[in-house]
Amino acid sequence: MTRAERILAPRWRSALLLCALVVLTGAVIIIWARIDSGDRRADELAAKADKAAAEADLRGTAVSTLVGDVRALRQQVQAAGKTPVAPDPARAVPSLSARTEVPVPIPGPAGPTGSPGINGASGATGSAGPTGAPGVAGVQGPVGPTGPAGPAGPAGADGQDGKDGADGKDGTDGQACPTGYTWQAPADDPDALVCRKASAPSPSPTEGGLGLAVLAATATYRRL
Repeated sequence: MTRAERILAPRWRSALLLCALVVLTGAVIIIWARIDSGDRRADELAAKADKAAAEADLRGTAVSTLVGDVRALRQQVQAAGKTPVAPDPARAVPSLSARTEVPVPIPGPAGPTGSPGINGASGATGSAGPTGAPGVAGVQGPVGPTGPAGPAGPAGADGQDGKDGADGKDGTDGQACPTGYTWQAPADDPDALVCRKASAPSPSPTEGGLGLAVLAATATYRRL
């Protein structure tokens, strides 16, 4: 605890009371200043109003004097048998009697605002207005998903037969035995024809039988 705290601790109630008094004194001074300012403003407004009333009275007196002078001049002109040029002030100035009244009545300050009046009855329903112009077309929406495939339709009627195509070109002759070979019937099978070299010697019967045996053995081996 500091020295200042030790000094103020036993006197905190007195310090609190002193602070409260200072605050209240400041509030009273502020309120008094505002009231005094309002009184001064009211006095200034009253002085201005008195000055305006005095000026208005002077102007009213001047107007009243001029009206009397104009009327006296008119009477003098009429007494001389002439027509006065200036018209009678009562006809030339509307509400002349109110303008020459002295003291001039000065409107007082505005009174307090009155309470709101009772709401009036609801008006009749108006006729329908004309139809408005069509609105702008909206933005085109996105493409929707593809729908499921529909059922297969019935089979269509058979079409007409097409026209016969043109005849193709003649083909080339089939390939016979290669050059240097001729068709020859084997000695062991006169119903067959094989290509055999033309310059080869004729086979003997033994060679023919041996060839058949080799062919038969080869066929048997392939079956296995």
